[in-house]
Amino acid sequence: MFAETEPIDDYFSARKLIYIAGFGAIVLVVMIGLLLFRRLIGQRIEAMRTTVESIIDGDLSQRVPIVGDGGEFDQQAAAFNRMLDRIGQLVAEVRNVSNDISHELRTPLARLRNELALLEQRSDAEPLRDELALATAQADDLLGMFGALLRIAEIESGARRAGFRSLDFDALIADIADMVRPLAEDGSQRLIIGPCNAGTLVGDRQLLSQLLHNLLENALRHGPEGTTVRISADRDDHVVVMVVTDDGPGISQDQRALVLRRFGRIERRGSGHGLGLPLADAIARLHRGTLALGDARPEGGLKVTVVLPA
Repeated sequence: MFAETEPIDDYFSARKLIYIAGFGAIVLVVMIGLLLFRRLIGQRIEAMRTTVESIIDGDLSQRVPIVGDGGEFDQQAAAFNRMLDRIGQLVAEVRNVSNDISHELRTPLARLRNELALLEQRSDAEPLRDELALATAQADDLLGMFGALLRIAEIESGARRAGFRSLDFDALIADIADMVRPLAEDGSQRLIIGPCNAGTLVGDRQLLSQLLHNLLENALRHGPEGTTVRISADRDDHVVVMVVTDDGPGISQDQRALVLRRFGRIERRGSGHGLGLPLADAIARLHRGTLALGDARPEGGLKVTVVLPA
């Protein structure tokens, strides 16, 4: 009798194919599982990163999403959110104290300022008219300081970001420069508008106007007679770079961090409540930009560079 060998040969071949197919299926399942796991992990990490960036931008209301599966990521997100709740509460308490103080002091100070102005106008106040005028001016300075503090608090809350609109930044620079030019002429100074090729950007027109006005006024106010102030803007990749330079005394490197703090002043720079540059810096940060101080030239002068997303 002759045995059949062909079925046995086919069996080993088939078994080999089965092993290969099974191993391939296992590898495929593992790869798909790893890809899905990576996608899930990536989504959770992206959600946390988005929340962190919002917090950095000043929006303390953002929280990490919780899926509700009770897993490790949900527990970590819940702990992170509780931390943010506590931080937000502490920041709000500090902000409310400063805001309440500013609000409460502005009203009696405004009444005092009006009383001084009325006294100054009386006919029998002639012997004290100069002193009354000085007191009125000092009250105006204090009102301006409280207004700037409230403005910074409003900006740092991030609430103004909802009103961002597309605007022509070059035209805005020209408008603010025209408004500030009389100040330069009064001080025998020059204000020059350099090349402006920034185009359009998205932002709050009123706040960006305040930023430009603060930087130009700061350069003119603290510069001696004959100072030349230049402003220019350009678009570089996906950002707008605006530069304000002057040939005045400048600010030394070790004092630049000081002038960007609230009430940070350099005595030799004269009057001011020390909130102009901090306000401009807060506006730049609200627009997810930066404000940096540098040297306009090797021998002195101040260079302010503002970078804003285009």
